[in-house]
Amino acid sequence: MDGPIFGLCSVLTLLTTAIALSRAVTQRRRNDVFRVSRRAHVIALASSFLGSVLAVPAVAEIVDLATMTELSSLVSDIAAVVFCASLQVMILDWEYRELPHDVSIACRIGFVVVVSGLLIWQFRRTNPARLDLDLSTSYAQFKDVRTYLLTYLSFFAVAGAEVAMRAINLARAVWQQGRTAGAGLAVAAAGATFGVLYALSRGGYVIAYENGHAWPLTLDNVVSPALAGLCIVGIAAGLSMAVLSNSRRPVTLRRSGNV
Repeated sequence: MDGPIFGLCSVLTLLTTAIALSRAVTQRRRNDVFRVSRRAHVIALASSFLGSVLAVPAVAEIVDLATMTELSSLVSDIAAVVFCASLQVMILDWEYRELPHDVSIACRIGFVVVVSGLLIWQFRRTNPARLDLDLSTSYAQFKDVRTYLLTYLSFFAVAGAEVAMRAINLARAVWQQGRTAGAGLAVAAAGATFGVLYALSRGGYVIAYENGHAWPLTLDNVVSPALAGLCIVGIAAGLSMAVLSNSRRPVTLRRSGNV
């Protein structure tokens, strides 16, 4: 299922990245109020495109043969981490546009650097080329693979939960001002929720395997990619609806303090 699902996600994220980049260039000439969120939007979609492309088995195989074993998985996972962090930054910039929020944004960026560094270190320690294995639940019997997956999935779940909660709060705030923007944010929140379910599904399998109670791997190989695809499609489509709508931009939800 990975091929069709992530192939579709690749096409969608490529189109939305082109639209977001074009709009960012146009808006840059008019005003500079939302430059952080515009850039974060483009980075989120571009990293999602990269992660989706590298998750297509045929593409991953070509990349691995040209470079090193499972490098495609590492880059795809780091792209997913950047995707989540960019969404966090984008939502924060929308929420707190009337308040200083540089520290909050810097914390998210710093956390991405830490998580990406951990993934690279764990990748080198696992050494997929030496053991001839994949960084997937198919090789959950290896402790290093389980550790790698749980590091990536834990961040994905936490970041996805934050994006989902903030997006739904923004959807409520702007609903009366612009139904299209509100609906788009609601769709993005649903997509982020699917992302949390994806992390819980795949992470749950890893934990269940470690405790000797894993469900069939074939089930995980169907459910997890479907949830990941719904996450990417929901967020990409929802944010594009919100950003491209002719309604007013998202308003500030709080007026004191950062989070």
